[in-house]
Amino acid sequence: MRGEANDDERNQRRRARVAVVGAGAAGLAATRAMMLEGHDVVAFERSRDGCGGTWRYDASAEADALGTDARRRRVHGSMYASLRTNLPREVMGFKEFPFASDKAFDGDARRFCGHSEVRAYLEAYAERFGLDAVTRFGTLVVSVERVKRANEEEENRWSSSWEVTSEDPSGVVRKEMFDAVVVCNGHYSEPRVPEFDGAETWPGERTHSHNYRIPDGFKGKKVLLIGAMASGEDLSREIASVADAVYLSARTWQNPDWAKSTEGIGARGNVYRKPNVKRFEVNGGVEFEDGSVVTDIDACMYCTGYKYRFEFISKDIVSVEDNHVAPLFEHCVSANAPSLSFIGLPWKVVPFPQFELQSIWISRMLSGAVPMPSREEALCGAADLEVTLEPKGDVPRRHAHLLGDAQFEYNDRIAKLAGVDPLGSWRQSMYKKTGLNKRLHPELYRDTSPDDDEELRGAHVEFAAVSDDEAAPHLAH
Repeated sequence: MRGEANDDERNQRRRARVAVVGAGAAGLAATRAMMLEGHDVVAFERSRDGCGGTWRYDASAEADALGTDARRRRVHGSMYASLRTNLPREVMGFKEFPFASDKAFDGDARRFCGHSEVRAYLEAYAERFGLDAVTRFGTLVVSVERVKRANEEEENRWSSSWEVTSEDPSGVVRKEMFDAVVVCNGHYSEPRVPEFDGAETWPGERTHSHNYRIPDGFKGKKVLLIGAMASGEDLSREIASVADAVYLSARTWQNPDWAKSTEGIGARGNVYRKPNVKRFEVNGGVEFEDGSVVTDIDACMYCTGYKYRFEFISKDIVSVEDNHVAPLFEHCVSANAPSLSFIGLPWKVVPFPQFELQSIWISRMLSGAVPMPSREEALCGAADLEVTLEPKGDVPRRHAHLLGDAQFEYNDRIAKLAGVDPLGSWRQSMYKKTGLNKRLHPELYRDTSPDDDEELRGAHVEFAAVSDDEAAPHLAH
């Protein structure tokens, strides 16, 4: 862990005024890091109910079940009632605030706990470090506008400042100046719905998993789910508990052997794996890319992920094209204005500890403890990613921020940029063993041991080093 700076070091560091947009897990990590580095922080959270972001369960759903009408009243959360984590709590938690199974925050000590336990953990984290005191709840960020500094030397050293316009719960609009903005508004609220031939005229019900809460509405039906990442795999089995049959369609599978599956799976043997959808038919059937057809499907749920959405930032600063946010340096820092950053864009990762590392890097960059990338350096880094993406490279543009196993090398790189110690090796090993156990036991992995006793010992050694009496300082020399 990083030792506190002495008085001389701290006096030499810059104290910036920083706006953090969002108070979910990423926003909390950012707010904590900024406060610890000595910055003047204001966090903006649109929910009036408290912190936690997408981990705050909301039983209501959007009237537009597919989530494509831009005029709809949006529901931020995508949690469904029975959701449990797909990672062990030990590996999920922030480094300086362990999420160990010997302490339940909401009465759920399971390693793969329910969503309310995660929400309670985040609330405890916020309380432990006094984050609510600098958070304006019920406040919407309307716009973030770049203001170049009059002093060219200051602009080159610290990048631009920002005018943030916000609206509080009573409708009062406020404009304020900040030295930096850290965007942490999440990316699990705006449904991504791919296009398929015939979908618009298909007579069945179409929904997105964003608006799923309980399976009751699918009782006795034939249901198609598109997408077989975590939500598709989990929801197919839950819906199959009440549906007559569930067809799980995907382009790729977490376990390649699953693509060959023809037998029914799940507790009732009524979940059938299918290849990607080719077209929807006007008579209610669906044809798949292997030429097979399933007739009389009643409902289709898209488990196809989400879009990044930053409607409050000008597109000349950052733009989103097919879920590629650009131009960014290390998936995090705006190449056009490095005083604007984004926490939590990478996906298929262990999120909370990565949020923590990214936030520490940004906080230290803004204080001058570590260098801020020049615009030229940042643009070069963004260009390095661009050449790997279609049409120049092989990576689909929508997968620009997908890291998977590359997350660990990325985390080490961010730790180095931040001048802090890397995450413990037990985290990578526990993650990989969990993934293997999930592929071997997709229906039972949450309640079967992934044979990670050695990794648990590593976790407990790390946890023991975190004092119960004082905040663990950041990880650096």
